[in-house]
Amino acid sequence: MKILIAYAHPDQVAAFNAHIGNTALEKSFTYKHVQIDFVQTAYTVYETSFAMAQALAPTRYHLVLFAGLANSLNSKMKTGDVLNVINDIPFAIGRKDDQGFEHAYTLGWLNKTEKPHVRGGYINLSNAYFNVFLPFMKTAAITSPTLEGNKELVDLKMKRFPIHIESSNGIGFHYACLSMAYPFYQLRAIEYNVVDGIRNQELALENLNKALIQIINLL
Repeated sequence: MKILIAYAHPDQVAAFNAHIGNTALEKSFTYKHVQIDFVQTAYTVYETSFAMAQALAPTRYHLVLFAGLANSLNSKMKTGDVLNVINDIPFAIGRKDDQGFEHAYTLGWLNKTEKPHVRGGYINLSNAYFNVFLPFMKTAAITSPTLEGNKELVDLKMKRFPIHIESSNGIGFHYACLSMAYPFYQLRAIEYNVVDGIRNQELALENLNKALIQIINLL
């Protein structure tokens, strides 16, 4: 079995690498019966999408994972929770004028019914190894170049879209996997809950790596 794990920062897979014995941080490592390839992306959509395309093009994987952190815009998604992002929506693409903001879907710049768009977002319809991912709550996210700490702007985003968390690069991952027809899951650990004002990166990283360890032992 071959899988690919993507991440933006080495800390997001550090404890996982230690657990599987990849102390030399090799980009390809075999653990039990699973060959695990790693790719470091970036914090922007464009760099993430390009890095994913480069990693996915040469070979064929049974499963592709993204391990990252996110902000929660919903008090129910607590700091440290690990979530399974099913739908990722582009937030900041559109036109802003004196009348307000008009989204790219409304303007017709993006076709919400044309693949890889599904019903107004980049939706993961994969059910590969779904039993392994049942413990992780499904959620909807937005990808935005600016992560919010302002509650008024958070309220505005949530009124506009049915979302719960946000990241700066999630769509870059979804877009590449959907376009190249790979089974994938985007896992996000909540680093900062904007509503509660609680931030704990250490806990988020700990739980994210625990989730990866749990997953690899079940595959």
